[in-house]
Amino acid sequence: MELEFQIHGVISGQKTWKQEDKDYYVQFYSGQTEDVLMIVEIVNRPHGLSTYYNYLRNNNVFADREGSYFGMTLRIDGGFCRDVKSIYMILDNLFNKMIVGSLLSIKGDRFEYSVDSFASQNVYLTQVEKQFSNMLNAFCSPQDFHEITSAFVSQGTKYSVNSSDITIPVAEEAIKQKAKIYLSPSYQSKAAQKKIADAKAEAAAAVADAQAKMQAAEDAHSQSKQKQKQESENWKQERQKLEQERDKAIRDYQDLANKAKRAELNNSINEKISEIKQPLIELAGLMAERFQEDSFGNIQEKPLKSKNNKVGFWGNSSEKSQYSKNNPKENGIPIWIPWALCVLLGIGLAGTIWFMDNPENSNQSSVIKEQSEKIKQLEDSIKHISNAIGDNNQSVGRGNTETDANNTVKYNKNKLWINIIGLASGVKTLTAGKTYTCEMSGGDYPTNGYWVICEGDKRIEGNVFTVSTPSNTQVTITYYYGTEVIKERKINVQ
Repeated sequence: MELEFQIHGVISGQKTWKQEDKDYYVQFYSGQTEDVLMIVEIVNRPHGLSTYYNYLRNNNVFADREGSYFGMTLRIDGGFCRDVKSIYMILDNLFNKMIVGSLLSIKGDRFEYSVDSFASQNVYLTQVEKQFSNMLNAFCSPQDFHEITSAFVSQGTKYSVNSSDITIPVAEEAIKQKAKIYLSPSYQSKAAQKKIADAKAEAAAAVADAQAKMQAAEDAHSQSKQKQKQESENWKQERQKLEQERDKAIRDYQDLANKAKRAELNNSINEKISEIKQPLIELAGLMAERFQEDSFGNIQEKPLKSKNNKVGFWGNSSEKSQYSKNNPKENGIPIWIPWALCVLLGIGLAGTIWFMDNPENSNQSSVIKEQSEKIKQLEDSIKHISNAIGDNNQSVGRGNTETDANNTVKYNKNKLWINIIGLASGVKTLTAGKTYTCEMSGGDYPTNGYWVICEGDKRIEGNVFTVSTPSNTQVTITYYYGTEVIKERKINVQ
């Protein structure tokens, strides 16, 4: 195996120190993306198989032509040195110790050629070559060199590796795979790749954990919404059921009230009938005694005597003392009237006695009282459910003029209004942060009702409130009697 050291680059064109392999080094004229790069490849040249170790400085070398570079190459004819890392470190040290400051000068963050050609620096480059040989012998042992065959010729596959990660096994495996080894400190090291991989894995785990938490939160929120919706539906169904029971109870109450009114009227009639019952009985007896049937089935009058012993009819004197059976109409009274009057009086007395003794009528007042209490309980349940679900729906009132539960107060809704104490005269808006008191004015109203003040979604029970909503909003004030709206007032907040 023979070793050859070469210097090449672009000064004012492609230049080489020695004349061999000029056509091979032309490929580096195009420039590389890496500032520091060593390319190792096995090439079948005219003189035989050779391994090239090309150390290149690209991009930051300034010259007359674009794509300028500086390179040092070790060529091993017929063999391969598997200690690629040592060769890289030797060439890199030669560049920094012997090339910079002689062939190249530093210009800022770049290098600039200080010579016009490599041939003019023959003596100095010979010293560089000798120094390279000494260092190669010092760092590479004979066991690192192996013969090569055409089976190892590089096929163009690129194997990139960081300069700190290249090892003998890695280099041997790359050569067996017929790959070109690209060695550069700008490539990511295994340690850096591991850190990046670990960071990516950690970030992926954090993202997955965050997504899982977000999904769990969304699921919990969705379940909460579904549960809330179901509870709201249950409340609404319960309220609807209670409202139906309330409406039925109200209808029953109204029916009972109508029956009570009829019973009250019948009681008045009964009292009157009771007053005249005995006189009617006596009257019926007198009439039966006064008018008698003769043997022919006709009614004849029984004469009554006056004080002067004259015969008369109903206490009055008359020229006639009796009625002939041949002239029954001469009396002036149809013969069927007395009997019909007796029959009617009998029916009336019997009906009166039956009604006065009927237990159903005597229990009317207690049933009405129980029904009223049932309605009140249903109203309280509906009110509780409405407060729980924040439903502000209001029942429609039943007429303009009503009577309270005790039937003692008459009121007319059209004459009532809601007065706001604390609101100056003529002012039609409320002031945020100020406290007001509501009262009913304009006449009689059911005093056992209740107040509800709504500020947006906020619901206040009672007639005293402090405005907490901002300007340009509206407050709704309502006075209820049971579920009935007695009066409502809406007023803006300034």
